[in-house]
Amino acid sequence: MDALGINLSGLITQLVSFIILFLILKKILFGPINKILQTRAKKIQESLEMAESVKLEATESAEKLEAEINKARQEGQKLIGDARDAAEKYKQQEILRTTSESEEMIKKANKSIEKERDLAIQSVRKEFSSLVISAASKVVEKTIDQKDHKEILDKAIDDEIGKVKK
Repeated sequence: MDALGINLSGLITQLVSFIILFLILKKILFGPINKILQTRAKKIQESLEMAESVKLEATESAEKLEAEINKARQEGQKLIGDARDAAEKYKQQEILRTTSESEEMIKKANKSIEKERDLAIQSVRKEFSSLVISAASKVVEKTIDQKDHKEILDKAIDDEIGKVKK
């Protein structure tokens, strides 16, 4: 080895020195640095896992929130539908009530008109009978008795009523 310029005793000394230095550095420097790096790697891993967990929780919360919003929308639509149904039902009830009140008023009005017509007919009969008796007395120049008068009057009124109804 001398031909190569390598001194065996120097080489061994350097090898032993290197091994001792390596062991000292490993014990003093590499061990704590390795622990620090492992601790740091562990913290980073935990942070990544926690971030993933938070991300999953956020996604779940967003889904829950969306579900709640959809549920609230559906309930709102149901309430609106119920309100529309109630309004329609109330409207129908009011239409029926108003219709029945209108029909009742029409019936009362018809009865009143009928009474007024009957009273008018009776009044016309009385007036007409006195006019007929007076005219007939003048024409015939005699007095008509009550029975004849009633027969003539009833016939004339029936004829007039028949004309009015047509």
